[in-house]
Amino acid sequence: MLGKINIISPMRKILIIPSCMAALLILGASSTAFGQYKRGSVEDKLIELDKAWTFAELKGDKKTAAAMVADDYVGTTQRGVVEDKTQYLASLAPNSDMVKLDDYKVRIFGNTAIMTHRGTVEGVRNIKFRSTHIWMKRGGKWLIVAHHGGMIAPDEEPESESADK
Repeated sequence: MLGKINIISPMRKILIIPSCMAALLILGASSTAFGQYKRGSVEDKLIELDKAWTFAELKGDKKTAAAMVADDYVGTTQRGVVEDKTQYLASLAPNSDMVKLDDYKVRIFGNTAIMTHRGTVEGVRNIKFRSTHIWMKRGGKWLIVAHHGGMIAPDEEPESESADK
């Protein structure tokens, strides 16, 4: 006795291919969403680290700041001065300014992250600034390898920010 031969009709073939493609798209989307969730937790951690770094600066806490900054750190201050780690740490001194940090954007590229954010300082100087930080994961620890800061001129603020004053 001969076995049955299963013949798939051309119409079934047409339906099978899109069904398989839809299943692959769903699997791909769910793995992308999972990857974004994992990446989001790294972004959140870096934002927390950045805020801790800022508050260490405000307190003049050189020990904490030194632990967060790589030995080969290069920074550009809001006034355009380029400094290495030693110069940066020497410039730290406690102050009573209040700083609000917001508008964080973090992009992860393997063991490197690029972060931008806005800061609003209230105290001796009332200014708004933007910062860009380059973080690298070295020895399992995120360190700041580069920083660039720039002031936001009052006339360059978006309408919505000026209206909030």
